Amino acid sequence: MDAPTGAIDRSAWEEELERRVTAAYRGRYPLVIVLLDLDHFAAYQAEHGREAAEQLLLDSGEAWRAHVRPDDLLVRYGEGQFGVILSRVQLRAAERIIARLQQATPAAQTFSAGVALWNGSEDWQSLVARAVEALEAAKDGGRNRCVVHGTSALI
Repeated sequence: MDAPTGAIDRSAWEEELERRVTAAYRGRYPLVIVLLDLDHFAAYQAEHGREAAEQLLLDSGEAWRAHVRPDDLLVRYGEGQFGVILSRVQLRAAERIIARLQQATPAAQTFSAGVALWNGSEDWQSLVARAVEALEAAKDGGRNRCVVHGTSALI
């Protein structure tokens, strides 16, 4: 468990993602992962201090948790980063969830997001790698945007 946010941590995320990819394979249902990176989080922490940065993480986690479905999983992925596992959801529904997360983001903060739709056969590591690529494209594209891996679409 990540102390500042109350979200599960990255190692628990990996175990749960592996389990959910296996379940999606067996059940033949869609799975989407989203990586969220609070824009300019390091600069925010440098300007406002560690305590304010931890409060931003806590506020973000609480706000976002209220806007994902009960079976979805919000996790603390890294410094200023979160991940969301969306099971049994098509890309269109994932886009609506991400839009709600954007609206709920606290303190006039924005985030960049990378989205990957599980292809039906890849392992969880490949799925995460594609979400990371999409996140990097969102950040390189100017931040405050969402990029779906394998498309030029911005959400």
